[in-house]
Amino acid sequence: MAKNEIEYEKSILFDIYTLVLVFILGCNFLLNFFFLEQPVYAIAFLGMGLFMLCTILWPDRIRFNKNLLMLLFIFLGLIIFYCDIISGKDVMNYLSYISLTVAIVFFFEYGKDRYIILLLVGIYITFFLINIITDYSLLSSFHQNLSPVKEWYIRVYKVMEITFCTFVGMYFIHRKEKMIIKYYVEKERLKDFISKTDKINFSDGLYELAMSKNSLFITYFKSQFPEYFEKILEACPNLISSELEICALLKLNLSTKEIALATNTTVRAVENKKFRIRRKFNLSSETDLNLYMINSF
Repeated sequence: MAKNEIEYEKSILFDIYTLVLVFILGCNFLLNFFFLEQPVYAIAFLGMGLFMLCTILWPDRIRFNKNLLMLLFIFLGLIIFYCDIISGKDVMNYLSYISLTVAIVFFFEYGKDRYIILLLVGIYITFFLINIITDYSLLSSFHQNLSPVKEWYIRVYKVMEITFCTFVGMYFIHRKEKMIIKYYVEKERLKDFISKTDKINFSDGLYELAMSKNSLFITYFKSQFPEYFEKILEACPNLISSELEICALLKLNLSTKEIALATNTTVRAVENKKFRIRRKFNLSSETDLNLYMINSF
């Protein structure tokens, strides 16, 4: 699987979980407005939900900024900490720490961001322990003193929230597993593609082999350019097998129409593959892709 495809998948998961957080904040708005009769808190949750929704439109360099994400999760932890204090220990608002912790896994990568993850989890545990140790005595003037019925509303909602986040987490794990399987399948296909080591003395006719769709084209091509694929993969290890074939045809300076005929595809399909190759090599639209493949490898 190409790196750009993985990044695209990560972006999709990022968007989905952002919408999950928006949904949870929206549910908190409904809970506070209709069941707890707390319009001030309801408006606050509505504002946070709209803010999170707007972040989907932000540029990726801002959305994926680790420091900003860390501050966001600290802020959300503070919100839970405050709500847990004012509602009291019998309401179990602290269960929201679980939902937030599950979300961390999908916004940060453990391999690269383990210290951020450990910091955030440590902060949430600290918040929880503070209320346990102080027996919810902090900010006593803000305590809501909820009725048993309202406490029951919140407990039911918290159970529903945890259940919902658990199923979302299971879906995300399933989707990541499919992505990993696809990655390894593509890896094996790629190995098969470049492992044809038959050395054949051949000096001419690559063009004819390509245009006739001869299955020996790759073998003969590698005979003439034994280090071509290795050099390309060294420069861009995320190319998939079908894109490597296009690169081989570009090395022969074939036009888009000729490549379409050689690969038995449409001109549009070839243009799309060339676009992905150009993007993976970070080439501008002004760069001649044929000349780049001919002169660089």
